[in-house]
Amino acid sequence: MPEGPWHPGLQSQIPAQLLPLATLYRPEHVSTTLDQARELADLTGLPMEDLVAFRPERLVVHELLARVTADFSVEDGQKTEDLGINFRRMTAAILTRHIAPHMTEISAAYDMLRTQLFNAVAMQLAAGLQDPAPPPRAGFWSRMLGTHSRTAGSAAIDERESRDVRAIRYWESQADAVADPVQRAACLALVRVSGAMHARHGRIWGDRALIAAVATDLACNDYGSEELGRGIEPHVQRAAQAEGFRLLPVQTQPVVMNTKGASAAGKSTLRPLQRALAARIGVSWEDFALVSPDIFRKFLLDYTTLGNAYKYAGALTGHELHIVDHKLDRYMARKAARGAMSHLLIDRFRFDTFAPASDVAGSNLLTRFGSLVYLFFLITPPHATVERAWQRGLEVGRYKAVDDLLAHNIEAFTGMPEVFFTWALAADKKVHYEFLDNSVALGERPRTVAFGWNGEMNVLDIQGLLDIERYRKINVHAGNAREVYPDAANMAPESNTQFLAQCVRRLPAVNFADRASGRIYLRTEQGRPVWTDAQALAAAVSDAETRAGIAAVAPQVLQSTGDATVPRLLQELIGADRIHTLGNWGGTAADA
Repeated sequence: MPEGPWHPGLQSQIPAQLLPLATLYRPEHVSTTLDQARELADLTGLPMEDLVAFRPERLVVHELLARVTADFSVEDGQKTEDLGINFRRMTAAILTRHIAPHMTEISAAYDMLRTQLFNAVAMQLAAGLQDPAPPPRAGFWSRMLGTHSRTAGSAAIDERESRDVRAIRYWESQADAVADPVQRAACLALVRVSGAMHARHGRIWGDRALIAAVATDLACNDYGSEELGRGIEPHVQRAAQAEGFRLLPVQTQPVVMNTKGASAAGKSTLRPLQRALAARIGVSWEDFALVSPDIFRKFLLDYTTLGNAYKYAGALTGHELHIVDHKLDRYMARKAARGAMSHLLIDRFRFDTFAPASDVAGSNLLTRFGSLVYLFFLITPPHATVERAWQRGLEVGRYKAVDDLLAHNIEAFTGMPEVFFTWALAADKKVHYEFLDNSVALGERPRTVAFGWNGEMNVLDIQGLLDIERYRKINVHAGNAREVYPDAANMAPESNTQFLAQCVRRLPAVNFADRASGRIYLRTEQGRPVWTDAQALAAAVSDAETRAGIAAVAPQVLQSTGDATVPRLLQELIGADRIHTLGNWGGTAADA
């Protein structure tokens, strides 16, 4: 069968014979072999990708990628790929000319830190697993009544059962209590190893030396990497001056633009429109950190070395990219904590809104650092992402398996509502959001589906919001475009109104308007219809998708004679200066 979008010539899982090519298992990057990682995963219950020990040179690369992203102005050019090309050129210059000459002393400092971490792990391991104090001797009455042996026996059993849990809790409490960051890193690593072992085997088992070795590697990959990052910062600053690279200015009121969508949905193609929006609101595009972690891949791996395995280049960098992405988050959080945040443009596939050890929605998103936030949600038909991903592979060498792409669509459309409500209902930020139908041809402006400021949404295309539900139901095993979507009953508009209904119920106000003119035909407040334009409503519900949506959220208005005496337009209600949409719809300043 000839290769093409639906038969791209790769699987979602990396074939076993190609795993040694993954960046995580290459001996020049890590000291752990692939076989060792497999064995440790079985022993500890941790995933293989968490168990490799990065060499200091590779940890430096991780930290440098984070700093160039967060601290430097990178020209994104006219073509989509220009951002990655310019980013990698700058990063390579800093690494080879300004950091590599100092790697001997950097590695020596890392070795000293590794020894400190090992000693801290050994000390905390001994403290956590020490034998408990013996129970007190029984008194006269307990011996006479025969309760001593029973109580003591039960206590002994409970003690054996609880020793491991007690140790984990001890390390957790120590991690919160100790001031020394080395001791804290050791405790956090022990919590991870012992917690995984306990979940896998029901107890902490194995030689203590093994536990100490694994925990030391974890601590080095995490805290050790962070310390290496601090160590290279003077070299990075000197490199900026020597190379003429522009550092991003600190913003007292950072603007964050965050693009959300499935893989190959066209997120990066919005950048020219976002640049134009920045100009409209009086913000310099050159002052934005452009956060697009996919551009790290070709720095982590030389695609030309893969031979016939070239289509797996994206997958072979996947786990390491995830690691670097989280280090970038950590570095951004440190910048924000010291009041050094710049404007941000975020283009990445992540819908994890909760940070580890946090129950605060949005705590895991860089969006939280913005004073003024713009959210863009791309609604691209899943079958189109398969076709676009194939074209992307032909152009830039990053291919993706069909089932992976379709699974990412489900994840994206499942995650969108949570991300949307997290920020639309945030009381402490000024948030503008826009849902965009990107089913248009390449190069055409996407169509605005809905937009708004915080709790007031304006819906121009009900079908687009219904599609968010539809696209969660797709078949990840499809072999062609027709097989992607379920049967007609599941795709019917009446079966896909949940997200629309949530918007009407949870948002203080929703305006429904004609896309071409902006004429409002229905307004709801607190989930109830408060105003209708009967003539405009009748025209709108002649469309089956619109009628099904209105029937789900305000069925009574379908029989209404209306309240309008004079038509109301969104442009007049909102004000032209507050319409900040990127997409195509009538009567806006979108073409500015």
